[in-house]
Amino acid sequence: MSTEFRGRPGITLTGFMFSGKSSVGRKLAGWLGLKFVDLDSEIVRAAGSPIEKIFAGQGESEFRRLEREAVERVLPRPGQVVAVGGGAVIDPINLEIIRKHSYIIWLKVSVQTVLERWKKSRGRRRPLLQVEDPEQQIVRMLAERSKFYSRCDFSIESDGLTVDEVVDNILQNLEADE
Repeated sequence: MSTEFRGRPGITLTGFMFSGKSSVGRKLAGWLGLKFVDLDSEIVRAAGSPIEKIFAGQGESEFRRLEREAVERVLPRPGQVVAVGGGAVIDPINLEIIRKHSYIIWLKVSVQTVLERWKKSRGRRRPLLQVEDPEQQIVRMLAERSKFYSRCDFSIESDGLTVDEVVDNILQNLEADE
């Protein structure tokens, strides 16, 4: 399989929180012989602060500014699989940069799966779900973000699948697209 995908030198995984972007990204990068980059980790490293502290101290707008800087810095590098946060593709500038440098895959996940995975994680690292009714927040955010996610090159349903099964589905789609 080529390391270029529709003429773009990498792959970006997007999707809602708890869709498996990081786990799938690591495994996919290994299969393809590419570097894996978690954009949230890049943001934390550049800011010198955890995401929760950025949100708590400076707000979502500062996080989104740092996210755009990370997209601009990371995405032009060829030969990588990048997992971006679920809100990164909402910013039209981010989406343009991501699309220019990578093939974009949406990992689709249901409200119920997000809620179950969030509860198992004990709510860690998810400032946007620190609300009175997290389920309603998930429903609202998924509805708002779906129109942006639908602009990806293709999507993979990840509900009920193992990481290996999701990676296999991605590889099959990539091979079919060559």
